[in-house]
Amino acid sequence: MRALRLALAVAALAGPATAQATLDAAGRETVQVRTRPDVAGDVYRYRSETRFVQKDDQGGQSQTNAMVFDLQVLGVGPEGPRMRYTLREASLQDSGGASMGAAMNAAVGGSLDFRLGPQGQVVGVENWPAYRTRLLARVDAALPPSDPVRGLIHERMSGPPLETAQDMVLGDVVIMALMEPRGGLPLGLSDLKDPDAGKATLAVSVRKPGCVVALERETNRTAGGAVRAVVSKAELAVGDGRILTLEERRVTRAPGGSQEETVTIRRLDAPSC
Repeated sequence: MRALRLALAVAALAGPATAQATLDAAGRETVQVRTRPDVAGDVYRYRSETRFVQKDDQGGQSQTNAMVFDLQVLGVGPEGPRMRYTLREASLQDSGGASMGAAMNAAVGGSLDFRLGPQGQVVGVENWPAYRTRLLARVDAALPPSDPVRGLIHERMSGPPLETAQDMVLGDVVIMALMEPRGGLPLGLSDLKDPDAGKATLAVSVRKPGCVVALERETNRTAGGAVRAVVSKAELAVGDGRILTLEERRVTRAPGGSQEETVTIRRLDAPSC
């Protein structure tokens, strides 16, 4: 539910994992991430916090929220794993009133099964009708028919399942997927060669040999008079390749105002090295 405001695109960063350090085609030293494959039954728990601020000629608005969620590996196929997202806890404060918080609470306890592609991107959802029905029933029980937030959620949940799931439910998963590459990554600063971005770079460093790798990704785009900058910083566990900590800051500036959103995600069951 955090991603009511923004939908994010998922991109691939690297290829299949290998077991030992190698050199890339340019002769640069690489560091390995995700050296252990996913196994059915793996469960990862995270806490996510988001702050959103919008400024415009109407004065603007703000929203903060916090969530605890699980990601469980249901199975692993030739194209990628099947996963289950379950929201365990949620709280939200919105300058527009309490309705958005009530809507987020309606999502607590719901589980959405989804599939990841070979490069970690979300490629499908499996139980969307049941998830959607449960959520809307709980929203309807929490908010009166005249509440605009109730109407907004019904409208947004009526879209294409995959797109809507990524926007309304799996926003944090999409952010994490972008920062969880697989295989060997060249150390230092690399150009991501994104033709749609004015700047797109990825910096890779070793925080703790054989244990923790640090990534910093930066992109800048201009479209329709708006300038959007995104800076993402993450630490990954080398063994399972999953996020340990992540901070993403997105700033959009346009003639009519600006938006700033900061997301922090922390793994609650981080492994020791």
